[in-house]
Amino acid sequence: MSDIQHLIDTLKANEDISRKLFEIEVSILSSEHSYDLFEKLIKLVKSRFDIPFAWLTLLNTNPIPDLGEKFQDSYWLKHHLHLIDPQRLSKLNKSANKPLLCNNMDELSQLTPSQYFGEVHSLAVIPLTVDQQLVGAIMLGDSDSGRYYPELGTLHLEQLSVKASLCLSNIITRERLEYLATRDPLTGLQNRREMETHLTQELERCERYNASISVLFIDCDRFKQINDQYGHDYGDAVLVHVAKGLNHLVRANDRVFRFAGDEFVVCVAGQNRYDARFIRERIEKYFENNPLLMNRKLVPIRVSCGISSPSSDQTTSIKQLIKEADDDMLNRKLTRRSNNQQAII
Repeated sequence: MSDIQHLIDTLKANEDISRKLFEIEVSILSSEHSYDLFEKLIKLVKSRFDIPFAWLTLLNTNPIPDLGEKFQDSYWLKHHLHLIDPQRLSKLNKSANKPLLCNNMDELSQLTPSQYFGEVHSLAVIPLTVDQQLVGAIMLGDSDSGRYYPELGTLHLEQLSVKASLCLSNIITRERLEYLATRDPLTGLQNRREMETHLTQELERCERYNASISVLFIDCDRFKQINDQYGHDYGDAVLVHVAKGLNHLVRANDRVFRFAGDEFVVCVAGQNRYDARFIRERIEKYFENNPLLMNRKLVPIRVSCGISSPSSDQTTSIKQLIKEADDDMLNRKLTRRSNNQQAII
């Protein structure tokens, strides 16, 4: 082959790569959420460049808001996302976040998810950065140890890295704003506005399909005393502890909201008032048995739960549903207090 023909072939190959990268860029620019961006990016790179193994690696310190919930909601993320410690991608920082190519088995074993062990023999690690900080990488693997090796050029991979990072930065900025607008800043739970939106949808669903839903209205007993005795830092820690406990106790399709102050609301899908009693008992017992440990102090926590469910023979409003659960919570609090006094006597 002549030098001119070799040059022409090289130019054509580069043009083909540039066209494919442009197609990928156009597609990911339309992404509205980070998980949508990741899914499009990995699928397109894998198909356009005939890559047998492709996945996303993120540092467990990444800045993506609410990644845990996205992980649970997205089937694709569950099977293609690999979370690792920053130390394991330290070589990217040393190389000024430029793509890393390797076919060294020791390096591969540290960067490859367990499901690909023994199958990936060469790897391209394409960094993703936000605000000039490394947050993760696109991982492209091949069973051929000669496909990716340190001496191979990385110009096109660098272009992909820059374009994907810019898209990710824009999406994360938007997701942060959305997160702040819908979340309680202390506990991370969805706020009252989100609760009203969710309950509106659930009440419509119940009316249309004759489905069931229950609302638990939860209040921390003697919360003012905790603030007075231990200080407001402890009070805030109690609220965070209760929020985490509620998230741990409810099912995947139930929703937890911070209503106001030391009050929380749990929307329990598919459960009538009778069934919700068992959930209430589980919640109240959990916090009795799991006090807050802070600065070597055990802070006892007790909560009271009220229950309400929509009426089957008339339309129930959100305001009415919350008031009935609140009233039931107050009655339960008074009843338990009265029983305790009788037991003392």
